[in-house]
Amino acid sequence: MKKRLCLLTALILSLSSVGCVNQIKARMAIKEANEAYQKEDYKTALAGYTRAKSIDARFPDLDRMIGYSQIGLYVPDDKSQENEKHADAAIQALSNYLKMRPEDRIARDALINMYLNANRTSQAIDFFRAYLETHPGDLEAVKSIATLYAKQGNFNESLLWYEKITLLDSRNPESYYIYGVVCYEKVSKNPPADPAEKISIITKGQAALQKAIQMKPDYFESMAYLNLLYRQQALIETDPAKQQALIAEADKIRNQAVDIIRKKKAAAAGQKS
Repeated sequence: MKKRLCLLTALILSLSSVGCVNQIKARMAIKEANEAYQKEDYKTALAGYTRAKSIDARFPDLDRMIGYSQIGLYVPDDKSQENEKHADAAIQALSNYLKMRPEDRIARDALINMYLNANRTSQAIDFFRAYLETHPGDLEAVKSIATLYAKQGNFNESLLWYEKITLLDSRNPESYYIYGVVCYEKVSKNPPADPAEKISIITKGQAALQKAIQMKPDYFESMAYLNLLYRQQALIETDPAKQQALIAEADKIRNQAVDIIRKKKAAAAGQKS
């Protein structure tokens, strides 16, 4: 019995020793890889981090550094198969890392930039939507999805997500301003065929901009876009009297914005003198 215990103890010590040796080897590989990465020698750095992971995969930052090295090797606008492999590997490594460290915003930004540089907007959207399932109140993630849908040219989805921003960031007048601007962009550059739908978007945009002005009375940028939305509404109004009333309201708001700008310039000039 004692002999068996001694053998078991010897085996445990032997395994522990092997573990320590592997850990030392992995650390040495990481050190060499870090030095290469600092010199922007991403190929050597990648080889070092990959070797360290094969020796001892318990270092949580290895996936992150492998991903960063792959990003360093990726060349934007190069559609070659080899270059696309760098994009795939970077995305895979950073995705693995973020499963363990979801709060690392720097790594998350690196992943999103990789998606965008590789023209994989849909994948970036899928990533954020999955992330929001466990972090539903993350304002930056919602903003990212709204921006990504706009970049994709999907204005309808983009509008929905910009509206969600006003709900999550309801005390910030800029959130309402941005939503109002997006509504204007939609009706002026990519208007829906249905006039009723266009009016609905205009009305939502006007309400958002009015909310921004209510929160920040000198918000002349919001006034400028509110003026433009009233003019868009006038374009589809069939009643001449109502059309003129809308134009008059637009002129009034525009003049208020101009007056605020004039006063701000005068105040700034007075401070300089």
